[in-house]
Amino acid sequence: MPLSSRSLVRFTSAALLIGFLALTAIVAMNFWLGERAQSYFDDAIAARDTRIAAVELRNALQTAEASQRGFIITGNEIYLAPYQSAKAQAERRLLALETLLPASSDSDATLQRLSTIISSKFDEMDQTITLKRDQRDEDVLAIFRTNKGKALTDEANVFFSGIIVRADDRLTSGVAEQRANTALLRLVSAIGALVIVAVVSGAAYGVGRYTRELRVTRDEVNTLNRDLEQRVATRTVDLAHARDRAEVLLSEVNHRVANSLALVSSLVKLQSKALDDPAAKDALAETQDRIFAISLVHKRLYGAGAVRSVALDEYLSGLLDHLRTSLRSQVHGVNLSYGIDPIELETDISINLGVVVTELVTNAFKYAYPDAVGEVRVHLKKLANEQAELVVEDDGVGRAEGAPAKGTGVGSRIVNAMSISLGAKIEYQQRHPGTAARLVFSTKPRKGDRAA
Repeated sequence: MPLSSRSLVRFTSAALLIGFLALTAIVAMNFWLGERAQSYFDDAIAARDTRIAAVELRNALQTAEASQRGFIITGNEIYLAPYQSAKAQAERRLLALETLLPASSDSDATLQRLSTIISSKFDEMDQTITLKRDQRDEDVLAIFRTNKGKALTDEANVFFSGIIVRADDRLTSGVAEQRANTALLRLVSAIGALVIVAVVSGAAYGVGRYTRELRVTRDEVNTLNRDLEQRVATRTVDLAHARDRAEVLLSEVNHRVANSLALVSSLVKLQSKALDDPAAKDALAETQDRIFAISLVHKRLYGAGAVRSVALDEYLSGLLDHLRTSLRSQVHGVNLSYGIDPIELETDISINLGVVVTELVTNAFKYAYPDAVGEVRVHLKKLANEQAELVVEDDGVGRAEGAPAKGTGVGSRIVNAMSISLGAKIEYQQRHPGTAARLVFSTKPRKGDRAA
């Protein structure tokens, strides 16, 4: 059964999708394992630091106790040399444990009790050292006989052992998890590699088979082409006549479209007069201006006899004159001025640009001057590299950065949509005072129109 191009495309697309999903799974697994490894690394460091703090706290307590016992037995002050440093070390390590132990009710209880034990132990040792210095050996011996110090030491060692064991368990569980994750990564990588190899092999087979069938088809096409060339030569003359007729028909269509849009505009105006709601009347007035911006292009196309391009200086001048009259009847005291360079632009781009100009000028008239006194300026300039710049600026209250659109927001959405269709992006610049809306777009003919 011959392999059609559609079947090849479907097969190749499916194969690529499967390969992409396999690759995505491998990459996602690597990212996830990387995050887990970082988490384990942080946890391992915390567990290690916790263990070190517990061991050093225990060592500091033992050092202090040995120093105290040496002084009690011998009465020689030299034995007390490490006592104070061991005491300070114990306090630092206790504070470190409070930071390192994970927050929980058990940890809080452990730290609270351990702090009490160490405080009591050092209080007892400080007391015995003071009594020894006063040569009150009987009192020292009485304190020793209570075994309170040994009980405190034993209880502290129980807490130290628990903290150390929990830290070791965290390290052990982390290692086990890393081993399991590594094994999972190997499995996913192996399965993904097999899937990718299968996809590449299938795609290579499909392309090879399709190439062989193309060679056979090419020979058949060459035979057909020779017959078609003769038919094309005959049809070329007919098409030339048909193209001329199409130009005439397209001009007539533009005329009819312009008339129809003018009728729609009149109906909108009649509807507006029948309404009492100011917001509804404003919305219909904006709609009427948008319709006029589109209809004016078709009038220009019909009047000029050209159907593929529009002279922007003539089109935008007429549009802005209409807007000046229309908007000043609604907003008194705001003036509109413009400067338009002579530029030829494709029909559909001209329509989009006219809609953008209509929306930006209408927006400036409505919102730039709350006191209804000011000026709106429109400039269209030719730039290098077959580009043009449209600027609509005012000296009004300005546009707050990030502020929501005033009104319904329909105008902003229309401007953004039309800008995208022009292959550009509208930029709003603060002028202090006022705002400038700037749009830079290409004036080059599109490939489809050039070919036509």
